[in-house]
Amino acid sequence: MDVFIAANIITCVCAFAGFIFGLVKFSGDKKALYAKMITFAVGCMAFGRLYQAVRLITGQDIFGNFQLGILGVIGSLVFLFSANYGLMDSLADDGSKQYLKFRLIPLLAPLAAVVLFAVFFLLGEASLYNIIIAGLITVSVSGASYFNLKHLIFPDVDFGVINCLKLYNLFALIYEFLCIADMVACNLENGVAVLVIGILMGITLIAITPAVERGMKKWTT
Repeated sequence: MDVFIAANIITCVCAFAGFIFGLVKFSGDKKALYAKMITFAVGCMAFGRLYQAVRLITGQDIFGNFQLGILGVIGSLVFLFSANYGLMDSLADDGSKQYLKFRLIPLLAPLAAVVLFAVFFLLGEASLYNIIIAGLITVSVSGASYFNLKHLIFPDVDFGVINCLKLYNLFALIYEFLCIADMVACNLENGVAVLVIGILMGITLIAITPAVERGMKKWTT
């Protein structure tokens, strides 16, 4: 089997497992919207990878031309950003000066994403299409990774929920940078790297929703 097909199938199957777990655990009006949004993030990736796998199996290309699988990646990152931006972030950060360093340190995550984009796409060899797609994904990773890193290091002393969700934020941060690594590997059309990244991404996606469920349960008990 082609390694690109194998990578997409592995990621797809794992993402669907995580998505179904989230649907089972977080369905219902009384379940937290936060957990539902993270479940939708995993679901976006599952359907995006399914589209890419089918496209490859049917002999079509996923490199160099726009295909809907890209929207799955961007959608998942937008949901991850939206979940932490707003209510969840306000539970930890009241805007006071004592937490200033915990707002500045997380800027390292989007900075790293932008640097990787510049090195491998703007300064490296990449088509205009790949630069545009990589740029969109980098912007999405930048927004999501800022809050995941922030909540990973933030000293939550009042509500406790941020501390309970640190494992989830770690998995989400790893997933986001695997998205960038996947972009680079696909741009280079390096099948071995794509396969390794696909396996790692699958492991991360299957772990995200259980980590959220564990964190929410720990917070409420």
